[in-house]
Amino acid sequence: MKNLEPAIHDLLRQRVAEEGVTISEYVLELIRRDLRRPSRREWLDTVTHLPRHDFSRDEVSGAVEAGRVRQ
Repeated sequence: MKNLEPAIHDLLRQRVAEEGVTISEYVLELIRRDLRRPSRREWLDTVTHLPRHDFSRDEVSGAVEAGRVRQ
């Protein structure tokens, strides 16, 4: 691949050898995986529209402690 630092290229070649694929196949799979995930903007829009919960610090601490006790 062009414009890669030699150290990164070496690591990439090692990774694709371990995976048994070509560099092109590996990079395409990374792109596909990335495109299946929401963008930061989409994620932020989703999170922004989630209902808010106003729990007190004591309520949160109590829930965490209760979870620890159950384990």
